[in-house]
Amino acid sequence: MLRVYLILIIGVSIVSSSSVLIRWTGDVPFTVISFYRVFISFCLLLIYQAANPKLKISALRSWHWHYILAGFFLAAHFITWIASLQMTTIANSIFLESMHPLFGVMVSIFFLKEYPHRRTIPIFIIALLGIFIIVSADFNQPGTKLIGDFLAIISALCFAFYIMIARKHKDEQNFIRYLTYIYGSASFFCAAYILMIGDLFWGYSTQSWLLMILLAIGPNLLGHSTLNWASRHMEIFKVNLVMLLEPVLATLSGIIFIAEYPHSNFYIGAGLILLSLWFLMYRER
Repeated sequence: MLRVYLILIIGVSIVSSSSVLIRWTGDVPFTVISFYRVFISFCLLLIYQAANPKLKISALRSWHWHYILAGFFLAAHFITWIASLQMTTIANSIFLESMHPLFGVMVSIFFLKEYPHRRTIPIFIIALLGIFIIVSADFNQPGTKLIGDFLAIISALCFAFYIMIARKHKDEQNFIRYLTYIYGSASFFCAAYILMIGDLFWGYSTQSWLLMILLAIGPNLLGHSTLNWASRHMEIFKVNLVMLLEPVLATLSGIIFIAEYPHSNFYIGAGLILLSLWFLMYRER
């Protein structure tokens, strides 16, 4: 189990770089960033499978309608979170988006019948208290963009459902094939939304294209795929709890790379989140 936690933490660390990369893309619409993030990953997986005949897709034999639903929730998660990130600060957006542990517990109870152990409840309380301390400093400040905050919360709910579906299909033998279905489905929903609102698929700078490719290879293909894999090996409320490391790392990246400094409450809340992670790892060991 510690091996799963180690791989999950590496994946979360990679995912945490996405907020800074998105900021660097400039004026590229959030819908376009969301689309190419999953579409490029989808294409790379197709190429990988073409080069490995043993992984060849057998659509009629292994396809499940849940894959379309998972793609929808993944697309909705990216669209709402990236939109939120462009409307408010990295710290505010990503910590509100990090409410998914709470949603993850509710989803686990109602849909998977996976109940957190009573000894895990104090760990969740510590982690959620850390989130509250960080976010509360910005709620009543002038200039806080409530629409961005609301979108971040919607993003958290969508992510909880996305991870739940991954957990339901933990017995899927071909993980690469599963990811191909998910990213392909998410690409379709993102493209449909772009066509509906009239954004352009092209016409962006070389730097923006390079950053979107980097987003697809790093935070998405390596990072999010690792989260998906971890959900097949442990309960999703534990995956969600470990993912609370992401906002801490993302906020620190914002400080280092774009000089976006959080409120002093961040350091107290981040300490509580890291403490909750240590408790969880220690209990599992």
